[in-house]
Amino acid sequence: MLTREENDLLCQTGPGTLCGELMRRYWQPAALSEELPQGGAPLPIRLLGEELVLFRDDQGRPGLLGLHCSHRGADLSYGRVEDGGLRCIYHGWLYDIHGRCLDQPGEPGGGAQRDSIRHPVYPCVEKAGIIFAYLGPGKPPLLPNYDLLTVGEEHVFATKLFTECNYLQGNEGNIDLIHNNFLHFDKRDLQSMTAEEAREARERYGAPEVLSGRGPAPGLGSPADRKPPSTAPR
Repeated sequence: MLTREENDLLCQTGPGTLCGELMRRYWQPAALSEELPQGGAPLPIRLLGEELVLFRDDQGRPGLLGLHCSHRGADLSYGRVEDGGLRCIYHGWLYDIHGRCLDQPGEPGGGAQRDSIRHPVYPCVEKAGIIFAYLGPGKPPLLPNYDLLTVGEEHVFATKLFTECNYLQGNEGNIDLIHNNFLHFDKRDLQSMTAEEAREARERYGAPEVLSGRGPAPGLGSPADRKPPSTAPR
C-alpha cells in the first residue's frame, strides 16, 4: 500500500510537481483532429493541470496557447480565428501559433510594443488523427516514429475515452493480465445496427442500450432474468 506522500508523488501531474515535470518531457495527446476542424471554434482543454486553448489557424496549423489573454486575462476560447491567429474578443489582441502578438488595437502607436509580448504557448504536432503537444522546457524531442503514427489514414482510427481516474489507475487496468475483455461493458446504439447485429449485442451484453445494464459477460440473459445485486452488509 502506497503512503499518501508516495501516492501524491506518482499521481500529481500539475505544474511544479515532480511527476508533472517528468511528463512534460514527452509529447502528450491533446485532442483528436476531428475536434478541431478547419474554420471551427477554439477548443478549451486541460492538460497536465494547465488550462489551455487549442485552435487551428487559417493555414490549418494547430496552436496551443495559455487560456487567458496576456492583456486582461480574458478567456481566449471565446476568441475568433482570423488574420493569421486567434483574436481575443475583449480588446482584440491577436496571437499566432507561436505565441507572438500580431495586433493590439487601441494601443499607443498601433501596438508598437506588441513584439515584446510572448504569450504562453506549446508546440504541436498532428499525426494519425491526433494532435500532440509538448509542454516541457527547451526544444521538444522528435515525436516517436511509431508505426501507428506513420501508416496511411485508411489504417488508423483515433478515439478517446473519458475515465474518472488518474493516469496511474488507468495504466494499472491496461496492464492487468487477469481481467479479460468480456468484463468490459460498452453502450450500444441498437438503432444503428442490423437486426443480426442487434441480436448478437443483446445476447452478449444483456442490456447494451443502457449504461446501467448489468451483464457484460455472455450468457447472463435479459435484465428481467437477473437477480438484483446483493445489499447485504460486507
